Amino acid sequence: MNPIQYILTALAACSITASAQVTLEIKQTEKSTVTRQSDISLKQILQIAGQEIETQSIQKITTESVNGARDANGTMSTRATHTKWNGKWSFPGGIEMKFDSAVPDAKAPLEQLEPILNVVRAMIKHPTTQVFNKDGSPKSVNVPEAAIENLQGPLKKEFNAKQILDQLKQEHARLPTKAVNKNDTWVRMELMPLGAGQVLNIRVDYTYGGTLKKNDRVLDRITGKVTDVAYEMKGKNAGPLVVKDSDIKAAKSKIDLLFDRQTGRFVETKNFIQVTGTMTFEANGQELPGKLDLTIEQNTIELPKEKK
Repeated sequence: MNPIQYILTALAACSITASAQVTLEIKQTEKSTVTRQSDISLKQILQIAGQEIETQSIQKITTESVNGARDANGTMSTRATHTKWNGKWSFPGGIEMKFDSAVPDAKAPLEQLEPILNVVRAMIKHPTTQVFNKDGSPKSVNVPEAAIENLQGPLKKEFNAKQILDQLKQEHARLPTKAVNKNDTWVRMELMPLGAGQVLNIRVDYTYGGTLKKNDRVLDRITGKVTDVAYEMKGKNAGPLVVKDSDIKAAKSKIDLLFDRQTGRFVETKNFIQVTGTMTFEANGQELPGKLDLTIEQNTIELPKEKK
C-alpha cells in the first residue's frame, strides 16, 4: 500500500467513526397528541423490632398529552390528562383497596384510606398544563388550585407543580449532553419520590447501546444501572415514626430506554430497582432497629395512534 492509500484509508476510518456519533435531543412537536401507558408497582417489606410489615401498590395509568401551537417566543404548552387509572393497594392485616377511574367515587374500605383516593381523584379530574421552551426543555407546570384545595396535610405534596416539573427535567436530563458513540457512558444523580416527603437519591450509570429496529422504527437504546442509593426525608415527618439512620443499597437494578431520534421523545422506558438494607427508627424517644426490602418497577410505553 502506497502512502496515498494509507492517507485515504485513514480518512475513511475517521469518516466512519464520525458518522457513528449520534446526538439525542428531546423535541416538542406542536399541534400533536401522544398517549402513554404506565405500569407502576411498588412492594415494601419493612421489619421493625422483629415485626414484619408488608405493603404493595399496583397502578396502570393512561395519560394523553396534547401539544398546542408555539407562541411568538417559541414556547409551547401541553395539556396532560390522565384518561384511565386502575389501582390496587394492599396493607397490613389483609386490607385491600381498589380504584377504577370509570367509577371514581367508589369509597375506600376504611375511612383512613380515603385521602389516598382523593389524591388520585384530583389527578384524573384536573389536567395539568406543562410549558416547554423553544429548545424542548421544561419551563413550568401549572396545577389548578381546585385540584389541591380538598387534599389534606402531606398528601398535597403528592400532586404539586414543582414535583411534576422536577420529574420532567429529570427525564430530559437522562440523555447525554454531547454526541455519543456506542458504549459511551455518563452518570446522572436522580431523585425518586416515595410519597409523604420520602425520597431515594440514586446514582445511575448510563450506557448508549446503539440502535435497534422495533415496530418499523429505528430507535436508540440506552441502558442504566443504579450504582448508589440513599434515603432522605424532605420536610417534616408526617407520622410518629422517624427514620434516624439508614444503610441501604441497590441489590438489583435494570434500566432500559428506547428513544426515537426522529420525534425526539422516549417511546418506551423500563425501570426496575430493588433496595435493601438496615434502618434505625425512632418513636417516642426510643430507637427501633429495622430492615427494608423495597422493589419498584415502572414501565411506560407510547401507545399507537388510534385509527379514525
